[in-house]
Amino acid sequence: MSANTAKTQQKPSNKITYIPAPLPAEGFVRLPSVLAVLGISKTTFLDGVKSGKYPEGKLLSPRCRVYPVSEIRALLASLEEEVSA
Repeated sequence: MSANTAKTQQKPSNKITYIPAPLPAEGFVRLPSVLAVLGISKTTFLDGVKSGKYPEGKLLSPRCRVYPVSEIRALLASLEEEVSA
């Protein structure tokens, strides 16, 4: 194998990504689903969590945080009230 072909060949990526889904009737959702519903960036959401504007969520494991759908729906309702007022 020549040096040029070795550079162009890469290992396949085994990265698993989370695809956001619509909000279920009840239960928990992960951050990509929350961001998709709110239409904001991850940084904006995390800054809002620090300031208390958005819910903190709950840790399922050290690397997996979920957000109760009931809290997200309440957040959406309060944001709609702010816009209509």
